[in-house]
Amino acid sequence: MLLAFAFAFFGYFKTFASIAVLAQHHAWTLALPVAAGRIVGATELAAALALLLGAASARWHRFARGGALYLIVNQACAAAVHLARGETGALPQNALLAGLAAIVAAFIVRRQATSST
Repeated sequence: MLLAFAFAFFGYFKTFASIAVLAQHHAWTLALPVAAGRIVGATELAAALALLLGAASARWHRFARGGALYLIVNQACAAAVHLARGETGALPQNALLAGLAAIVAAFIVRRQATSST
């Protein structure tokens, strides 16, 4: 699942990259306290893992749905930070990622409904 791998990359970068590297790449988490930016990265890693587990097994669908819903909220918050910083060029990416996460969440809900009948 490409969305999970994308967020695993983003999360890993925000969690483990040095502040200098984050600054070099204009990471939006620099608008937050360092610990908060690291927490955002760790939660993105967790959401990516939830999506991968949900893709691997039906018994993990609930976690995958939660991960997808978290990523929608994550991207809404990221968009708000980008707006506040005047980084409107990042908004299409936020919209695309939130839209893909919404599609994944809807797919999981539909898959759960069909498997329970």
